[in-house]
Amino acid sequence: MTNTNPTADLSEHLARLVYELLDAHYDTARLVEDAAEDERWDAHLAYLRDLQRVARELLATATAEDGARASLA
Repeated sequence: MTNTNPTADLSEHLARLVYELLDAHYDTARLVEDAAEDERWDAHLAYLRDLQRVARELLATATAEDGARASLA
């Protein structure tokens, strides 16, 4: 079924893009994790993990809210 709401389509595409970027960050962190012996890397990897967690929580909440609004329409 094709969504006829351009805003909803854009939101879906943006969510997919953000999830892909989060996955790329996760992959990068995993690749560097074993090789990084510098405290700056440790701090940066911790930042990436926190950013991923917060972004995924926000996306999950936004997706749930969009679904609830769509079911009310």
